[in-house]
Amino acid sequence: MKSILLINPLYELEIRWIANEQQMGVKADYFPLGLATVASLCPEGYDVDIWDELVRGPVEKANLTKRYDLVGVTSHRANFQRAFDIGSFYRAQGIPVVVGGPGVSGSPDRCRGKFDVLVVGEAELIWPEFLRDWEAGAYRPEYRQVAKPDITQSPLPDWRSILSDVPYYAMGTVQTTRGCPFDCEFCDVIYLNGRAQRYKTNEQILDEVRALERLGVESISFNDDNFTANHRWAKDVLRALIELNKTFARPVRFSTQLSIDAADDEELLELLADANFYQFLIGIETPNKESLKETHKLQNLRGNLVDQIHKVLSYGLVVRAGMIVGFDNDDLDIFDAQYDFIQECALPSISLHMLNAPMGTRLWRRLREEGRVIDALAISAGSTQRLFNNIIPKKMTRVQLMEGFLRLYSRVFTWESFEERMCAFVDLVEREPRVRQQVIPLDEVVNLGRRMKLDEESCLAMERIFRHAHKKPFMMFRVKELVVQFVRYRKSAHEFAPGLRRQIELESTGQMTIRPDVRPITVPANFRDGYARTYFRKVYERAYRLLDDREKISDALVDVFVDFLMRDEAFQGWQDHHLSVLQEIADRTCAVFNGVRPENFLPTDREDIAVPNVARLRLHEDVLMVVEQELLKVALGKGA
Repeated sequence: MKSILLINPLYELEIRWIANEQQMGVKADYFPLGLATVASLCPEGYDVDIWDELVRGPVEKANLTKRYDLVGVTSHRANFQRAFDIGSFYRAQGIPVVVGGPGVSGSPDRCRGKFDVLVVGEAELIWPEFLRDWEAGAYRPEYRQVAKPDITQSPLPDWRSILSDVPYYAMGTVQTTRGCPFDCEFCDVIYLNGRAQRYKTNEQILDEVRALERLGVESISFNDDNFTANHRWAKDVLRALIELNKTFARPVRFSTQLSIDAADDEELLELLADANFYQFLIGIETPNKESLKETHKLQNLRGNLVDQIHKVLSYGLVVRAGMIVGFDNDDLDIFDAQYDFIQECALPSISLHMLNAPMGTRLWRRLREEGRVIDALAISAGSTQRLFNNIIPKKMTRVQLMEGFLRLYSRVFTWESFEERMCAFVDLVEREPRVRQQVIPLDEVVNLGRRMKLDEESCLAMERIFRHAHKKPFMMFRVKELVVQFVRYRKSAHEFAPGLRRQIELESTGQMTIRPDVRPITVPANFRDGYARTYFRKVYERAYRLLDDREKISDALVDVFVDFLMRDEAFQGWQDHHLSVLQEIADRTCAVFNGVRPENFLPTDREDIAVPNVARLRLHEDVLMVVEQELLKVALGKGA
């Protein structure tokens, strides 16, 4: 029997683990859904363990007695270095290490040479393929999934190896959709998961919820990119959840991500409340309309944001607002404007950030072309100082951005501002959800601050909030959660503030030099428009008709456009002859995929074959992402 260890790395190793050791109870927010899905993709006969370092601590210190045949590591921007360390640890023992996840899918060039195998893209199809090759002793160094898989084929996550850890997680996790139809410039969701939204069936969703409820989970996060992007679909799921919750001894509570357009659909809001959803992460971003236009957040310009937020809050639904400062249209006035907007909206929960340019996004491409993206990983490699954002702003300096952000953060997370927002939120609530609520007596929470051993200012503010909320008893449990959450966020603010102040000091005194990312730009900006509008469709249609195995069409298209751009490295714009060049490359590529020597391949006219509507697939975006990655690999190889 083959033994596999799947690892979720810590973010900031020493700080996070020390904090967890001192903390009783919950150690991590979410169940490791990605790893549990990968575990479920392993065939019978595999012994698979999940090690979540957020809960169990550094894997090297565990002195595991089992000898594993293979180690898998998930990666994202927050734990890259830790993932590298784990890879080195196990490779030194002669155990092959595979890396996957959004980190490697977004920037495989960062991971090459640090692991034995890279899995680029979603795992449902390529993980079983890799395992077959591994068992045969002939696995490749990279596996990639270009086209987005049908998630109705995604298996029920396998939670067996974390059963003992369940009490240490704040909530279970289910994913009902992948992808988002919107086109926000700074968002890596559409870069990684695509803009064509894919859905699981109601039966899959309900089965996953039931499985978590049987484990004793009381709260579940739907880890979707935009749960309500399709209102009709979301309503159907919500009606099913309402009925399912009636069968549980205690209704399960849900949270998710959605867009502000949900505020314009009252039936949707009612169903969300009655299905026992209690909190939503919504990308509000900014009150600056020019910044919303700049970043293509057009869905936030279709109504009055304050009114829309108040509408959601009126159903007792908590808006956790994603807020960002540092857009190109933000000047030094943005910090006061953000604070005033946050208070006016009565936002009970806030996720506040400086603008970052995630690798591969349109923002990252644009700013790299302008020389305004910083190679954060390279700086971190030579310094213990964490880099808090990776852009050079337009209307202020980096130091001004960090100083303004720190002032804004400090103002937002005072008890005075929080109390004002919480009391206003309670006043806005007009409708009690039609679901059994846990009611908390006032005397149970009024002295909560003192039981938590907080200072007198905090205790008095908490007492006033609870007394104000008591006029709507069904809100007491939710208010208690928000107050405890706020205490945690205030603590986090105190923990990260010294690091940000140190960053400001280093940059303002010249002790840390900020340099733009100088890695090659592999796809010219003037290539993209004609590619998407015309050339991709024509090449797709030709390849679809020529390929024997149409499951390989995504890989064939990547090869065609990589070949095309490598032939014309000084691409200056689309020319009339380019279509015939692409057709010739497509013919040769399809010959290879069909197992025929190109010189012996005779393309046949297959006009009778119906070709899918490729525009709906958004496949051109998936292909271009991989083309960029492949060209960067070639460029970096030449420079080595």
